[in-house]
Amino acid sequence: MSIIEYTLMNKNRPVLDFQYDLETHSIAKITDIHHLDFAPLAIFNPGGEVERKRVNDWWKNRAIPASRAQINQLKDKLKIESTLVLAEKNFGLSLSDRYWINDPANPQKWDEINFFDNDFSDDLGLITLGQDSSSWKDHPDLMSPNSTVDGALDKKWVIQEGKRLLVKSGSGFINQEVYNEVIATHLHRRLLQEQEYVSYDFYSEANRIYCACENMLRDDEELIPAWHLITSNKKPSSINDYQFLVSCYEKLGLANITETLSKMFVCDYLLGNFDRHWRNFGVIRNVETLEFTRIAPIFDTGNSLWCDKPSLDAPIDYEYEAKPFAHTKDPEKQLAILQDYAWIDASALEGFAQEAAEILRQNPNMPPARIKKIEAELERRSKRVV
Repeated sequence: MSIIEYTLMNKNRPVLDFQYDLETHSIAKITDIHHLDFAPLAIFNPGGEVERKRVNDWWKNRAIPASRAQINQLKDKLKIESTLVLAEKNFGLSLSDRYWINDPANPQKWDEINFFDNDFSDDLGLITLGQDSSSWKDHPDLMSPNSTVDGALDKKWVIQEGKRLLVKSGSGFINQEVYNEVIATHLHRRLLQEQEYVSYDFYSEANRIYCACENMLRDDEELIPAWHLITSNKKPSSINDYQFLVSCYEKLGLANITETLSKMFVCDYLLGNFDRHWRNFGVIRNVETLEFTRIAPIFDTGNSLWCDKPSLDAPIDYEYEAKPFAHTKDPEKQLAILQDYAWIDASALEGFAQEAAEILRQNPNMPPARIKKIEAELERRSKRVV
């Protein structure tokens, strides 16, 4: 029998019941509604109605994406046709929110299974980080938040001294994204308050250098990507994407909106971040009170410093399409739409380009000539924003 009954939960609250097709790994039918106020924002259309398609989209985005480098190795090793199988086996549990699926025929308790409070195995993490899987057990423990980690780069959650750390790899031989995250942290530390960014540091495991950060969430919090906000609201044709984003944040009663957005996009410009898409920033909500408490701290800046360019010999090599705004993809023009620059301290940027170069020199695979070119471009951009 391929159809099973599930209940979507937010911690201990049932949100809705649905029929789930185990063959297609999709929601076949929503059968009952419970506490809809506590549902994921992503499942609502701009009219405030729940759509089965949106529930399915939300669920599919919960799985390890097909773009992940180790995806075929993982599927072959576990003999699964879809990574949604992993999400099914761990009840859809994540370390980015408090949602999960419960089986009424075999009910579980949040306090006993969630990954915020309970230990989890590293069996799945070995392969989701692209590490050697030769030591895998014949029957690995798949109860892990590594079943529901988004993003194209290899990564995994680990527990260290009671803290949940997200460990991330870079790509290719140079592994530059790892160093970029550490450089971004050094920039953020110069310009921003501690609570305004996620701090990344180097992390060594299995003779390889990664970067790692602590979970940004506090007790009873969830991260809501900006994509979920804008797709659950209707955009007036009279405003641009940036103005629409500000208006969505204003509806939530958040403070210091234009300054906070300015800080993120200015830092992205300085670092040449080409991947600040709509799912790569957002807001934080308390799942018990449903209060939107803050704009999420800046995270995930590894796709920067022209790490995707094989050479940096010509001006065109430094060009990229800025995200997320469709109406202005030029990084320089994106700066012009921001409304608040008063927070920038020009003196805080003195020596940053040199500091970034020193971090890149710790990478044994980074050509010295490339480092010099990145340093020069960082210097130019620092002068541009001040």
